[in-house]
Amino acid sequence: MPDAHAKSHPSGEFSGGEVGTNKERTVTVRPEGIDEGRVWLEANFREAQATIAPSGAKLSSPRLYRSPKTRVTFDTTGWNRLIDYPARDMTITVEAGMTWRELCALLDVEGQQLPLDVLEGEATIGGLVASSIAGPRQYGYGTIRDYLLGFSGLTADGLLFQAGGRVVKNVAGYDLAKLMCGSRGTLALLTQCTFKLKPQPVQWSWVLTTWETWEDLEPALERLLLSDTRPMAVDVLQRAALPPVGNALTLAILLEGSQVSLEWEVQTIRKELSNLGPTELLVVSEDRQTAHADRLMTRLLSSQQQQPYELLVSLPSSKLVALARQFPETTRIMGRGLDGTLLLSWNEPPAPQELATGLASLVESASLAGHPQAATWEWTRWPDDSIPPPANRPPDASSSRWSLTLKQQLDPLGLLNPSVLDLRCGRPWPENL
Repeated sequence: MPDAHAKSHPSGEFSGGEVGTNKERTVTVRPEGIDEGRVWLEANFREAQATIAPSGAKLSSPRLYRSPKTRVTFDTTGWNRLIDYPARDMTITVEAGMTWRELCALLDVEGQQLPLDVLEGEATIGGLVASSIAGPRQYGYGTIRDYLLGFSGLTADGLLFQAGGRVVKNVAGYDLAKLMCGSRGTLALLTQCTFKLKPQPVQWSWVLTTWETWEDLEPALERLLLSDTRPMAVDVLQRAALPPVGNALTLAILLEGSQVSLEWEVQTIRKELSNLGPTELLVVSEDRQTAHADRLMTRLLSSQQQQPYELLVSLPSSKLVALARQFPETTRIMGRGLDGTLLLSWNEPPAPQELATGLASLVESASLAGHPQAATWEWTRWPDDSIPPPANRPPDASSSRWSLTLKQQLDPLGLLNPSVLDLRCGRPWPENL
């Protein structure tokens, strides 16, 4: 096994134990300060030119793939200082190696939040940005792209650069912060991040309704588009093992606010859905005193990560139910009901025919409607010892062309998480990597 904290040398050389049967040796570099990391990157770029995987790729999210042939794991957890926290301005600046648990502890004191749904407390902030993590509450709050105001980072050759700022009203220049969200460690190593914040809700309630079939549930989703309430999350769940509804086909609606407003919203949801025929309607109320491990959101996120194979499908929300019902009842499905996102997961690799039946019909219907790129998917969780199939995002798509061009300009030697961007853009990894 490699030394978990192998030291780097200024000359760019490194040492560490051998991994598996590979002849290449993989080591971990953990600089204590940003300047130390910059010096190491400069030396590595000039001499060793070792490929690098940021540690956030492992800690923060299964969505952030790691290239199978990187030689150095770059651990940023030494960069964990609080830089600035003007709580009255509702912004915070931290080093990118700070963990999610450490950030939440700071924000809890002021009753504030960065409204992301993160299960792993040891996730690094930089890793969360790079993975562009989003959860059930993205419907009401948006994603991390909506909260990252500015950042600083290191390129593969050790150049320190920054973009954005520390204030909300910042409109000068290009919004390069968006570039880092979802970059998966392929463009730069984040060193600092500035976020805008939201107040923590006083309390919240989940309205859980169960349904016999997807056909029964679809009118409820259509009704929620016109609801008088303002849900923070609208999730559809199949075989989610979520207490107290178990594996029943479930529509989960999250409401946040004061006690008075929640009482009104819950009653409104009851009226709006009651005549559509749910088999059961339950309300689960929680507040800040509810232990984190006991919260329904925690259980929902935990259930999502229990299966090793996960496919993320993005599609028009009007097609969500049509796709979901193409898969057997044994498939675990967690979908953002009004966002057009489905997470399909399995304990074993799904049968090719099972995938082909649902996904092929989805592509066909999108093409017939004149929107061939309207339906895309990628594997967001896959066992570490094998490579997932490429995404459905053709290399000639405009987004793919821009992504690959930026990668070539910012990392010309391909040292940062090589091949990961190819996989996301729909291109298979070259055999010689």
